Amino acid sequence: MRARKREHSRSRKLFAGVAALAVVAAGALETPVASADPGGPPIDIAQAPGLPAIQQLSPVLEQAAANPQNAASMLMAAASAFAGNSAAPADSRQVASSVNQFVQQPPTLPGNLSQLLPAAPNSRTPAGPPSAANPATHVPAAGAVPGTEAHLPAGIDPAHVVGPVTGEALAPAPGAAPDSSPPAPAPEAAAPTPDAAAPAFGPDAPPTQEFMYPSIGNGCLANGGNVIATAISVAGPALIPKPGPKAGQTAYVFTAIGTPGPAPEQKLPLNVTWVNLTTGKSGTATLKPNPDINPDGPTTLVAITDTGSGSILSTIFGQVTTSDRQCTFLPTIGSTVVP
Repeated sequence: MRARKREHSRSRKLFAGVAALAVVAAGALETPVASADPGGPPIDIAQAPGLPAIQQLSPVLEQAAANPQNAASMLMAAASAFAGNSAAPADSRQVASSVNQFVQQPPTLPGNLSQLLPAAPNSRTPAGPPSAANPATHVPAAGAVPGTEAHLPAGIDPAHVVGPVTGEALAPAPGAAPDSSPPAPAPEAAAPTPDAAAPAFGPDAPPTQEFMYPSIGNGCLANGGNVIATAISVAGPALIPKPGPKAGQTAYVFTAIGTPGPAPEQKLPLNVTWVNLTTGKSGTATLKPNPDINPDGPTTLVAITDTGSGSILSTIFGQVTTSDRQCTFLPTIGSTVVP
């Protein structure tokens, strides 16, 4: 009887200790970081219909990184199930199909890195579904030609984006009579300035590869609004981001658009987890500020990882500390080919 009482007393003390630890941990999590708490308006899935797939597949990718030998089968099963879900938004099914296609038939590794770069503006590629030999790793907006013109990712509401470029003719309003006035004489063409010149994608240009979908951060603006963050990967060898990824390395660059510069210390991590589907290697790294990249904003975090050569599938998720806010960013998924 006394033994039972002693055991009961020890159990009560242990439970009390665990409860006290939980209270302390909760208090630590509630400690304000920066000058504002994470928050912001909820994410409207109607404006970001690809997010459900990213949110479901990102944890699967993390599990696959812990078991890289079975990564391909795990990712294919999860992506196939989501792509076949008729109740899911069309953009989510497309994202899942892109993941499944990349896992099933990774692109071949080109000897010339410039083959990974976007085409020049005067060499538009025909529209249509990607071929098996060249699967899409980015979901462009409808009608946009990747690599030739700026565009919002699929599913992002364009209601508040900038209008036509200066000098570009506006389309007539529906039902309006056609303009019968003679066209104005074209002004004499001025010599192009360096800023107006078409970008030259040469063999020395870094092979940047966009993530499949932007990330969204809660409450990252000064007024508490949400922001979009872009994520790209750079296959080495490349000169940027400094000091530059070497051969067999992958650099990740995450930019929270519209934010001020980063805080000197990131209170909570923004992580990238990756799996090399070619070699079965995997790993995790924390992205950090780089003084050579946007020190005054927008907040940009960078990591260079030893992924090795091959077809890399990655997910970025976590928090970002700007100079005045603490922001939680939803996961995003990207595919990278490293020669």
